[in-house]
Amino acid sequence: TNGTTTVTQLINLLSNLLGQKTATMGTLGNGFHDNLYPTKNTTSSSIFIHSFLSQVYKKKAKLITMEVSSHGLIQNRVKNIPFYITIFTNLTQDHLDYHQNMEQYEAAKWLLFSKHQVQKIILNANDKYGKKWLKKLFNYYTVAVTIKNSIQKKYSTKWLNATNIKYYNNYVNIHFESSWGSSEISSCLIGDFNVINLLLSVAALLELGHALSDIVNICNKVQPINGRMQIFTKNNKPIFIIDYAHTPDALQKTLNAIRLHYKRYIWCIFGCGGEKDKTKRAIMGSIAEKMSNQVIITNDNPRNEKEQNIIQDILSGCQKKNQIFVIPNRKKAISYAYFKARYNHIIVIAGKGHEEKQIIRNRSIVYSDKKTVLNLLEKNI
Repeated sequence: TNGTTTVTQLINLLSNLLGQKTATMGTLGNGFHDNLYPTKNTTSSSIFIHSFLSQVYKKKAKLITMEVSSHGLIQNRVKNIPFYITIFTNLTQDHLDYHQNMEQYEAAKWLLFSKHQVQKIILNANDKYGKKWLKKLFNYYTVAVTIKNSIQKKYSTKWLNATNIKYYNNYVNIHFESSWGSSEISSCLIGDFNVINLLLSVAALLELGHALSDIVNICNKVQPINGRMQIFTKNNKPIFIIDYAHTPDALQKTLNAIRLHYKRYIWCIFGCGGEKDKTKRAIMGSIAEKMSNQVIITNDNPRNEKEQNIIQDILSGCQKKNQIFVIPNRKKAISYAYFKARYNHIIVIAGKGHEEKQIIRNRSIVYSDKKTVLNLLEKNI
């Protein structure tokens, strides 16, 4: 699944900008937007969640945005919590080491609607599961969010459809029509998938009673979410783009999104997590090779698995193995790309995003893609 962290954080940020004190729970941490505490799991334990809700209520929070994982649903971590609005972003290959197959993964996500009290449901109806679920949820209050796909509105209570999108180097311009009227948004959140993320967030804010004009006026104030399509560069230096993409679908969408905005030479640096879904490794190797000009395979939390085994699994999906660089040390891999790339090249660093640790064997080593990139750029070499 992709986009859940971004949408959770976008609603949180936009809601605060609109004057509604909002707290959040999810991958990037728990708390208020300017004071997030790290969390081990995307969705915390049931006891912690109820305690947290009580704390932020006492601190005058009017809204909570919560990222709910499939693990959290199966393990009843959000049991007995009524949701005013639920949002479905998409469903793609992820966590199959836990769910075994896509059917079980879908069933886990569906628990949010079948086993929990929800008043309104907003769905990405461009996604194949979103389309399917929209029809299954015909007795519910639903909002269909789409890109150039107005046909889905006949199945929903309300709808929002992007009719024209223009991609520029560092921003996107979106014209949309909806049950609330039509308007236009400019945003520095790059990529077609961020268009749907932004529109899902807009739909949620509209359902919360905010005026369309107020929402549109603040969308251009929101910066990229930490570790999600974040751009770093300096004059006459390559452009770095850091993203959390760690699944085949996410990597493909990230590289495709960059192609929409930039017609340039692309480096792709990525790895795959150890002791996780092995079936995605070769697929991601193939995607990286096809959609970028130069690939560097590196480490991404190898844990207790031999890094060379992970790398070989990734390489098995590549056709021209001799043209792919293998640099297990992630910092060295990024440095290599930086010194070899030209000033007009794009260097995509995928997989870790916001993370500040590299897990090797049983040790968590302090490490950050963002800090590595900023250090290189600040040295002005």
